[in-house]
Amino acid sequence: MYCEACGAISETKYVELYQNIGALVMRFGKSIKGQLCRGCIGRYFWEMTLITLFFGWWGIISFILTPIFLINNVWRFASSRSLPAPEPHPMGGTVDERLARLRGE
Repeated sequence: MYCEACGAISETKYVELYQNIGALVMRFGKSIKGQLCRGCIGRYFWEMTLITLFFGWWGIISFILTPIFLINNVWRFASSRSLPAPEPHPMGGTVDERLARLRGE
């Protein structure tokens, strides 16, 4: 398989990671879902979970959702640690960088 985030050829796992930023009367959410390699799962886990941990509590709905999102993210991250480290893509770079090179940009 290949990682849907970075394009690395590696064993992947389907994950859903969530981020929440709470405001008093509204919330701002973001998620990533797909077949990701161990490296991308770790990168997105730390980014999204730390933002949720520090900024997710500031609202009524967010106060309820934040612990659910944090538990989900930790569970998905922990269950992905058995994946092997990804091999770099032979062409190097991210999918977007490789497409830009192919287009001559």
